[in-house]
Amino acid sequence: MAKIIAGVAMSHSPMIMTNEAGGGEKGQRFLQTAAKMKKYIEDLGADVIVLVSDDHFNSYFYDHMPSFTIGIGECEGWGDWQIPKYNIPVQQDLAKHILNTSLENNVDFAFTLKMKVDHGHTQGIYFLNPDLKIPVVPIAVNTSAPPLPTMDRCFQIGEVVRKAIESWDNDLKVAIVASGGLSHWVPIPKIDSEKPEDQSLIQVLKNGRQEIEQLDEYLHTRETRVTQIKSGPVNEQVDREFLRLVTEKDYASLRNWSAEYIEENLGNGGQEIRNWLVLLGALQSFEASVACYEPIPEWVTGMAIVQFNQPVNQMNGKNTIKEEVRI
Repeated sequence: MAKIIAGVAMSHSPMIMTNEAGGGEKGQRFLQTAAKMKKYIEDLGADVIVLVSDDHFNSYFYDHMPSFTIGIGECEGWGDWQIPKYNIPVQQDLAKHILNTSLENNVDFAFTLKMKVDHGHTQGIYFLNPDLKIPVVPIAVNTSAPPLPTMDRCFQIGEVVRKAIESWDNDLKVAIVASGGLSHWVPIPKIDSEKPEDQSLIQVLKNGRQEIEQLDEYLHTRETRVTQIKSGPVNEQVDREFLRLVTEKDYASLRNWSAEYIEENLGNGGQEIRNWLVLLGALQSFEASVACYEPIPEWVTGMAIVQFNQPVNQMNGKNTIKEEVRI
């Protein structure tokens, strides 16, 4: 049977690609830790990465917005934010097994044979699997378009993913990666905004890509809205509280965090911690340590990396990277 051997949860930010220097020493510490996580996954011999992230109105819009989507066929990156248009290898047998196991356990994933993912997934690929040596099972969570799945439901999804992996009749090692968060505020209008300057973008959000007559112009406009921001708010206090709850395994508290609480304290971009909840549901027995946390306003995000190690009685004495920071 397959075995889960590692987990990594990490923030993503487009600004890493467009303004790496702006992150300064804090940004370099984040990037150095990301490189260590790549080595951590490789050293443990991961055969598959289950990669959980979200879409930023590139593949899914209000004309069709699934809460959870799994790719079971081809997977390609959009190539946004100067990240390569990866042709991502999918471990299709495991992806289909997760889908079928979920259906048997009353969880109805949307699924696609032709998945396209943006920087939420591809930045995780960029840092942890850039050579595409390890096949991936891509899972997308709706963290952008309210109403959002509850934190509790995301945790339940993770539990089913774990059950599927552990029942997969294949002797392979699986790592789980969640990409997103922590606190950040994204300049995307609310769908019910009545501001005149928001209406053209809201039309796209409602109607999808068919609404975009000139795609390149639209994408350039979106990128400009973000890159013109030289600094953005970060809520370091609540970021650290979230990390404390993760490392102390206070899952009951996290499962009760509401969308309203997250919006107020971590921003609309902070809703991406739902991706972390899927990972937590899958890795409840694993030990979590904060490998890096840096509040980086220049990247408009609280940037964190948490490493998840197997419990000692399952590790067979293997060493792990542990570079905890005080939170």
